[in-house]
Amino acid sequence: MAFTIDKQTFDDLEIFEGSKKTVFRLFNRAISFGGKEELREMFYYPLSDIRKVRERQELIRYLHKEKLPISIDKHFLDFIETYLRLSDKPVKVSWLDAHHKALKYKMKPTNEYYIIQRGIEYMIEYLQELYSLVSEKSEQKLPILLEQYFKFIADGIRNTELCRIIGVKKKKKIKVLEKERFDHIFRFSEHERLKEILHILYQIDAFHAVAETAIELGFVFPEIIESKTIEITGLYHPFLEDAITNDVRLDEERNMFFLTGANMAGKSTFLKAFGVSVYLAHLGFPVAATSMRCGVFNGLFSTINIADNINKGYSHFYTEVLRVKSVAEEIKRKGNLVVIFDELFRGTNVKDAFDASLAIISSFAKVKNSVFLVSTHIMEVTDKLCTLKNISFGYFHTTIDGKSPVYSYRLCEGVTEERLGMLIIDNERIVEIIKSAYSTSEMT
Repeated sequence: MAFTIDKQTFDDLEIFEGSKKTVFRLFNRAISFGGKEELREMFYYPLSDIRKVRERQELIRYLHKEKLPISIDKHFLDFIETYLRLSDKPVKVSWLDAHHKALKYKMKPTNEYYIIQRGIEYMIEYLQELYSLVSEKSEQKLPILLEQYFKFIADGIRNTELCRIIGVKKKKKIKVLEKERFDHIFRFSEHERLKEILHILYQIDAFHAVAETAIELGFVFPEIIESKTIEITGLYHPFLEDAITNDVRLDEERNMFFLTGANMAGKSTFLKAFGVSVYLAHLGFPVAATSMRCGVFNGLFSTINIADNINKGYSHFYTEVLRVKSVAEEIKRKGNLVVIFDELFRGTNVKDAFDASLAIISSFAKVKNSVFLVSTHIMEVTDKLCTLKNISFGYFHTTIDGKSPVYSYRLCEGVTEERLGMLIIDNERIVEIIKSAYSTSEMT
């Protein structure tokens, strides 16, 4: 079953779009253009198969410890791609045509003929280097994915027309007719196989980029387990420098974590950090934490930065309602989801927000096949939920220094009673400013 994630969640977690940074850009260190495209493709499609997640992790760990096993030369690969994309495919090999084109080029050089001749040379050189490497590594113990990649490359060269490159001596000038044969092989008879080999190289380039990110940023690889558990120690948001770290655990017995805290205490950042880590774990990628144990789920849905829909005439509250409905339908359809809600129903009055939050959260709390991380600004809801044994409660502690709030960004167990909204308003002297404004207007 495919892992499900939608645009709202991508936007909430700033995977591809963000004001300054994005998670994708954080990892996008691939050398080749094809590698960057492969990495983007991976980001769009997280995995829900525990075996595939572990195999991907194994390969990235290998690249984390060992140097890149193949040469990823951007200039070579970009030129080869340009060569292979030429539209005039050679469907036959002709001595007459080969010599005619060579003579014509001497009389009037063209860019296309230059690309073909240089592309053939690059292709032979690169395939020879590649074949030598995979043949050398075939006796070594390799990650499963890398072993499969290398076997495909070796078989694809050894057992097809591509085997012609094996006997070509380096720096030896290739005759015109032989080049014509190679061109026919590369751009016609074995063209699709070459594209598959390049696809493998780009994937390795993308995985190497992930390994480089892990090394530079000090990320760790999650332990992928066969349990509906998410346990993270030292969690922080990857965009923050000198971030305060926190721990969180959800499992089959306590599958809902209920979060409270004052405004600006760090709730939304924590929810995003949690969501990003779960998402990266399902890519097989390292995460911003000290350690992580994570089961494999069928999808991830968040509701953090939801907005009204002017085009459809939906208010903020109705947009929230539709969002909760769509998540409920996904839970019914697939189950085994990770769900994140940040301050549900902030778009309506306090009474309706209380009733709606209590009804929805109580209902979700009865769902045993998914895990939920929920925050609220309506503290009274917790009084009604504290009897439910599958809910854990946490809050971000805040103290007051004089009239100024001091945020610890530390997650504590329990429920907070802190309400700092009016204190912040008083500190900004908003009421005084308004009073002075209408005093001035009366004088004029």
